[in-house]
Amino acid sequence: MNETSINRRDFLRGNLLSKKTEQLLADSLAPYTKPLDKRTAGHLLRRLSFAPTQKQIDSYIGKTAQEAVTILLGDPEKEYQPTTNPGWINSVTENPYGADIYTRLQIEGQWRSYHSDLQSWWIKLMIGETAPSVEKLVHFWSNHFTTEFSYDDAYIPPQILFRQLAMFRKNRLGDFKQFVEEVTLDPGMLIYLGGNLNTNRKPNENYARELMELYTTGIGHYTEGDVKEAARVLTGWKVARYNDEPAKNGIYNSYFNPADHDTEAKQFLGRSIPARDPAFNTEYLVKTEEIRQLLNILFDVRSVAIGRFLSAKIYKYFFYSNPGYDASTFIQACGTYFNEQEFELYPLFHAMFSSEHFFSDPIIGAQIKSPTELMCGISRLLKKSIIQIPANLSAMDEILMDPPTVQGWEAHHRWITTKTFPNRIKFGRDLVTSFSDVELIAYIKTFSSFDDPSQLTKDIVELCFPVIPSQDILQVYTKELLLQNQPDYEWAEMLKGTSAAARGIRALLNAIIKNPAFQLC
Repeated sequence: MNETSINRRDFLRGNLLSKKTEQLLADSLAPYTKPLDKRTAGHLLRRLSFAPTQKQIDSYIGKTAQEAVTILLGDPEKEYQPTTNPGWINSVTENPYGADIYTRLQIEGQWRSYHSDLQSWWIKLMIGETAPSVEKLVHFWSNHFTTEFSYDDAYIPPQILFRQLAMFRKNRLGDFKQFVEEVTLDPGMLIYLGGNLNTNRKPNENYARELMELYTTGIGHYTEGDVKEAARVLTGWKVARYNDEPAKNGIYNSYFNPADHDTEAKQFLGRSIPARDPAFNTEYLVKTEEIRQLLNILFDVRSVAIGRFLSAKIYKYFFYSNPGYDASTFIQACGTYFNEQEFELYPLFHAMFSSEHFFSDPIIGAQIKSPTELMCGISRLLKKSIIQIPANLSAMDEILMDPPTVQGWEAHHRWITTKTFPNRIKFGRDLVTSFSDVELIAYIKTFSSFDDPSQLTKDIVELCFPVIPSQDILQVYTKELLLQNQPDYEWAEMLKGTSAAARGIRALLNAIIKNPAFQLC
């Protein structure tokens, strides 16, 4: 008996493909030259935003990939900061770790509440976004430059995390070196990796190590000596967290304490950073002459490694986290182009997303949705608001701004476990159950094909699945589920009766959500 091997993607696709096609992936950044159709427009929107509506897909059909990506990325010079923010972002407390136990528990409880509220606020921002697609990029950067809300039996005030998201928004498509500089002195990052504890008397090497290992070059491009020297450069920075502590640059901002800075000469990646006269040991000069010089050396000496490392991170998040093919040549081409663009992010993202490689068959429908993508996607697809956002995200193993480790989430197949898969399905089915019969009828009437059961099923399924369903599956979904085994001509009467049609719509939507292919984008 002959056996046919299958891979994980084929299994999750649920045999949706009516015909399996093989296609070699382009190794270069050659642009995709065909006009976008429903399939390719949907693919681009699913990867660069959170689940497109049919109206969005239709608006991109016929455009070139370059035109579509330009619209979705927006103006890199604009920050696109939200106009409505949580009401607590400027509230301040005393230091809970120097207070009595009751005060500490009260403040920490308030922070946990704020963090939950921040997650809900951000998810709703993602759901409501159309173009440009800002929050998907912010989500990517928050898992690249990781910061944990709860760490080492302590917390980072959510007010600081809110400001960190704003910083990600501002820098999302700008100069990567400048981005790294802002991250280096970001209050959340200083607290999380011990930068606020890094002094000339007792250097803390955490951020210096992760700066290279996780954020720029990857492992193998620095020595322990480089880590130690970089840590010395970064000494002396503090964060204003509480109303009973100094706030030289205002609350929830970082500031420099000259007495804690190492003014001696440093040697980093074979290059020297001169000693500093105590008279010139100021915040501005240390920032511009030492930290900036540290990053200039890093990006000069390790430019090739940085280009490839960041291109690989973008590929893993937006293209395919665990490809069964060799993407190294394409990633190397992206890294080279990034170097040529002098580490400007906008040209890199634009070229990658408008490339022939991105629109190749092995890429389309191959990525497992993160819980954030799943949650936002279901809400957008069903046009239904969601509740209990933090609890539902946690049940699927993603807590925004609180990853499990400094490395962030491993993602992709790690999102699907015996615990999380049932919770992912339950979340979607609970949302379907929350529809009244009248609401379900109103929902399908947003489709122009609502009076044609076969076309309606096809339109809904194609919107929900990233790959083309087989005719057999469409037939089952139409006849057995939507029509409840009634003939096609009875659909008009079922709509008039409401309850019969609603029962079929509910069965169809539940089957779609239960299908493993719904987990893909």
